[in-house]
Amino acid sequence: MAEFPLPQGEGEGEGIECLCIHCLGKAGMGGTRMTGRAAWLTLVGLLALVSQPAGGQARPDYRTADPRALVEAWKTVPRDEQGALAAAIVARRAEMLPVLWDAARFGDTPEKMFACGMIAEMRDHDGVDAVIAATADAEVRVRRRAATALRMLADRRAGARLRELVRKDSDLGVVKTALAALGRLGMAGDVRLIAPLVGHADAGVRVVAAGALAMLGDERGLALEVQATTSADPGVQKSATYALGFFKAAAAGDRLQAILADPQGAWKSYALVAQAERSLAGKPAATQVVLLDGLANGRSRTLAEWSVDRLTDLGTADAADVLRRVRDRRTPVGPLAERRLLLIGAQP
Repeated sequence: MAEFPLPQGEGEGEGIECLCIHCLGKAGMGGTRMTGRAAWLTLVGLLALVSQPAGGQARPDYRTADPRALVEAWKTVPRDEQGALAAAIVARRAEMLPVLWDAARFGDTPEKMFACGMIAEMRDHDGVDAVIAATADAEVRVRRRAATALRMLADRRAGARLRELVRKDSDLGVVKTALAALGRLGMAGDVRLIAPLVGHADAGVRVVAAGALAMLGDERGLALEVQATTSADPGVQKSATYALGFFKAAAAGDRLQAILADPQGAWKSYALVAQAERSLAGKPAATQVVLLDGLANGRSRTLAEWSVDRLTDLGTADAADVLRRVRDRRTPVGPLAERRLLLIGAQP
C-alpha cells in the first residue's frame, strides 16, 4: 500500500448517474420523502434495470447516459474501458460532481470507493466534506480510499479529521495515509502529533511518519529512512525509497543514487520519483514544467504518471502543452494525460 502521493493506481493509503441530488428525496412512493442511503440505493437500482439491455450485453453510452448510471457502470466495466468511463465523467464534470458527492456518502462500498477516487482525480475541493464523511465508514476499504483522496486533495479543511484518524483509527493503513496527508498539508504544528510515531511499533508507520515530518521540514527521521530502504518488507522498502525525496540532506540523494547504481537495487522507479521530488523542490512553476517535460516523456511509466500528476496540479498553459505531447505519444500514460487535459480545460 502506498501512503505517499504516488501515481494514480498505486493503491490506497492510493485515481455513476443528474437527476438533481435534491430530487432524490422525491423518489419515494405515495409522496413519502426518501432521504440519504435509502433514496440513493432505490434510484441506482432502478437505473441499473433500465440501463441494462436485453441479454445483458451492452453498456450505457458514457456521453449521454444518466449520470447515476455511470456510478453503477463502474462496478462491472471491463478494465480496458475504465479509462473511457473516467474520461466521460471528467468531461461531464458539472453534472457528475453532485452525484459523486452523494455516492461518497450514501452508496455501497464500491460506489463510495469510486466516488472518493473520482473526487480526488478531479481535484474537486467542493467534495471535501463528502470525502471526510466517508472516512467514518465501517468498511476499512472505504476509509482507506477516502483518506487517500484527502491526501491527494491536500485541503486544509480536512486537517482536523486527519488528525483524528491518526489518533484513533484502528487500521494502520488509514493511519499511514492520514500521516502522509498531514505532511502534504504543510502545517508546522502537526510535527508534535507526528513525531512520536517515528518510534511506533510498526515499521510502516515509522517510515511514513518520518517522511511526513520531512515534508514539514523536520528531517530527524533521515537515518531511519535510509536504513528502511534495505528492509525485508517490500512495502516498507518502497515507501522509504520514495520518502527520501522529501529530505534535503545530501545523504538522501546519495542513497537514491546508490539504489539506482546497484544492479540489484529495488524500487528504482520510486528512486527516480524521489530524485524528481528533490529536483523540483523550491523551483518556480516554469522551471518545474521544463523538468517535468523530460520526466513525463521518459521510459519509466511510474515516473511519467507521477509527472502527469504534477503537471495537472500546476495547471499552466505550458504544463498543458507538455500533457498534449504525452497524450499524443500514444503510450500507456497517454489516456491519463488526456483525462488531465480535460480536467484543466485545456483541450484540444
